[in-house]
Amino acid sequence: MNKIKFTNYEKCIDYLFNLERRGIKYNLKNITSLLKTLNNPERNFKSVHIAGTNGKGSVSSIINSVLIEKGFKTGLYTSPHIKDFRERILINGSMISKKFILDFVNKLSGEIEKIKPSFFEVTTALAFEYFSFRKVKYAVIETGLGGRLDSTNVLMPVVSVITSIGIDHTEFLGNTIKSISTEKAGIIKTNVPVVSGKVTDESGKVFKNIAKEKNAALLFADNNYKVKIINSDEKGFKFNLKGSERSYENFYFPVPGDYQINNIKTSVTALDLISNKENIVFDKVNFKNGFKNLRINSNLYGRFELISKDPKIVIDVSHNLQGIKNISENLKCFKFKKLIIIFAMMDDKQFKDCLLYTSDAADE
Repeated sequence: MNKIKFTNYEKCIDYLFNLERRGIKYNLKNITSLLKTLNNPERNFKSVHIAGTNGKGSVSSIINSVLIEKGFKTGLYTSPHIKDFRERILINGSMISKKFILDFVNKLSGEIEKIKPSFFEVTTALAFEYFSFRKVKYAVIETGLGGRLDSTNVLMPVVSVITSIGIDHTEFLGNTIKSISTEKAGIIKTNVPVVSGKVTDESGKVFKNIAKEKNAALLFADNNYKVKIINSDEKGFKFNLKGSERSYENFYFPVPGDYQINNIKTSVTALDLISNKENIVFDKVNFKNGFKNLRINSNLYGRFELISKDPKIVIDVSHNLQGIKNISENLKCFKFKKLIIIFAMMDDKQFKDCLLYTSDAADE
């Protein structure tokens, strides 16, 4: 198969986005082939693997930020992006270079044309190759969809994390909490400790059974830490953290919303496991700065973010009922006279339920 040669970054990116027409490939065949062609770059760095219906982005960003504040060169792979494709692949808060993307696609275009991988499969291979090339110590990797057959599930991580479980991507994961929990729990590896965020008893039972089969130590973050919000405003909140490994007071979290409490608990529990397994001592300053510099280190935008004060405009990327319900709680942090909501959602989501829930909160 002839290679395609790009000299222009914009045309290269257009080529990548056109791969989305191939849809989602929910298996590991293509990613395994791509990574083999690249001499398996995913084996050249240590990773933290994160799945879940909601909270993946926030938990990934927190862990990434604390690792950076500890002094490690740290990669972060998340999806989707808000404005620039390169937001998906960061090292210490800086986006992947256009040149690297161009060179990568030119090098791999023959294989891409031969095996017809999806957009996400190629992007995942790109991220792993970049992290290997730049010699990161740790890479925090967020799944794209599900877990068991997600392209990222070729990793053997230091720690696995499952943030939450809700109804989403039913055409691939099933339409019950049990089936979705089973797919997400597919990231649990033999002898690799796993952290669970706040989940139902049904999900917890699935996690316990699979963790037992894999001899993987399982921790429920909700049992490890308590978080109390002291005060909050339209940009974030101050909180106290109390738990088994560490307790801190008066820390600042630069993203509003009580739902972030669960993400903080999950992240800190995961970092405790990393600390114990990797013999790393995270101190108070690492955590304090990790939280405070979250947006800088991890490019975390679009999570109930205030982008204009006059008129007051907030953007949010919630795309399922669980996320939409959080919006109503977050609005309590804001002062306003009239609420106008502009709503858009892909038709493979629970858009009717979400729209009904949203319209109840809105004046218009």
